[in-house]
Amino acid sequence: MAFNTAKKDVNVEFNAPGMSESSSTSASYLGKTLEINGEIKSDEYLTIEGKIKGNIQVTKTLTIGKNGYVEGEIKADEVKIHGKVEGNITAARKLEISSSGQFLGTIKAEKLSIAEGAVFKGKVNVDEE
Repeated sequence: MAFNTAKKDVNVEFNAPGMSESSSTSASYLGKTLEINGEIKSDEYLTIEGKIKGNIQVTKTLTIGKNGYVEGEIKADEVKIHGKVEGNITAARKLEISSSGQFLGTIKAEKLSIAEGAVFKGKVNVDEE
């Protein structure tokens, strides 16, 4: 049996939720079978579908997918919750909790959007400029 071992260049583009099609910024995706106990820091768009216990700091948009669960403190430019988050969130620009989202904790954000059907238990501090 022969195998083709010739080297090939492959270009792959990935647009995470929250990224525009024209964006050239990179993104990371943590799948639903992934579990992390520890701290995450990123300068990329980040989507979490797995289970994270620990603090997360993202300079771009952080999206917690429908399967995602985060227990810890979150600091990001923008946060979108479709799954479950327990802890404190500081969103420099905006925090969105979708109808499937669940949040328990304290929020500090410039703008806050909570969809009908979302679960929210906690405190809110909305910054005004």
